[in-house]
Amino acid sequence: MLKLKDRIEGYQAIADIKLLSRLPIVIVINGRSFSKITSLLKKPYDENLTECLLSTMRKLCTDIEGAIFAYHHNDEIVIIVRNDQNSDTLPWCSNRVQKICSITSSIATLHFNRCVSAINLNLMGEAIFASQTFIVPNIMETINTLIYKQQHNFHTSIQFACFYELLKKHNKDDIKNMISGLSVDEKIELLNQECQIDFHEYPVPFRRGAACYKIPKIIEDGNVKNKWFVNSDLPIFTENQSFLSNIFKNGSDIFRNDN
Repeated sequence: MLKLKDRIEGYQAIADIKLLSRLPIVIVINGRSFSKITSLLKKPYDENLTECLLSTMRKLCTDIEGAIFAYHHNDEIVIIVRNDQNSDTLPWCSNRVQKICSITSSIATLHFNRCVSAINLNLMGEAIFASQTFIVPNIMETINTLIYKQQHNFHTSIQFACFYELLKKHNKDDIKNMISGLSVDEKIELLNQECQIDFHEYPVPFRRGAACYKIPKIIEDGNVKNKWFVNSDLPIFTENQSFLSNIFKNGSDIFRNDN
């Protein structure tokens, strides 16, 4: 007969799932009920809210061992983690799913709320973040994950822009009927005709998202060191294919004139 200690620890061990080693890890962190707690903020885009989320993204990158790239859109932060750089690389949190999710959601919740408090952002209560993690089979699928996230953001931001700008002139039911079944181009044209707003003039983080990754920086002694950098002027990933591939190949971005 099993001892009580062994029996209880056995229950716990069954749920202590680990991700496969030496494969790219994707951590997706989402704000819980953000539409409700951000209801008093400027819509469809609030720069102060975005700054808090960008700061949270950078904090996650610095605290997660093996983090190589992060992408933010809407209320979501996607972190890419690698543990296959060399034979001695150990997986962060031993690739334990529950530990990865609990730590990342805690970091995001604590840091974001501190940022909100520092600037007195008018939220309807404190924010809570949830976390999910999974692996993808190779770096190419990691890049494809980020492409998908950016494309999803593009469609979502157009939907938000149409809804909240039209809400200044129409009721919700009329808006739903107006945009139902419309293509992306038709929504952009509707926004232009009804509200005299060019969607492409919204800030880049709203339309394309923002990212955090390392870039080479010259430090005081003249040496070069890779430093975390938040990029709020991202290219469209499918139109600049070398952007992501350079980062995942080298562990940091290359020297660029504009940086």
